[in-house]
Amino acid sequence: MLEFNPSQLMKILDLTSDRVVAAAQRGVEKALEELAQDSEKLAPKDKGNLVRSKQVKVEVKNGLRVTGQISYSAIRKSKSGWEFDYAIYLHELSDFDPTTPGTGPKFLERPLKARYRRYQKIIADEIKGEFGRV
Repeated sequence: MLEFNPSQLMKILDLTSDRVVAAAQRGVEKALEELAQDSEKLAPKDKGNLVRSKQVKVEVKNGLRVTGQISYSAIRKSKSGWEFDYAIYLHELSDFDPTTPGTGPKFLERPLKARYRRYQKIIADEIKGEFGRV
């Protein structure tokens, strides 16, 4: 007699799914940390507020979707008294002359575009490694 219990298979698949999501989360965290280091090297360093404001955040949404974000936020008051986030200003402005050589605009976007495949590989390798442990 051949007997198949689908509930056991579903339990195994759920456990495997949880492990893959956890591996993806670790991979995204590793990739974002590397991207954060890469972007920090290119970020203007005049007063240091910009680099100190860097935040890295990774979330799992709906149990399956892993998302990550790097942000810089450095609030400054303009001469007229308005508060503005000069991190956005420095990132997007292409004609400013940074005080620190080798830094400049698109300090987050440039390394992401240049090393995108590297960051993808970090995530994929973490997931592949988890399959090796299954």
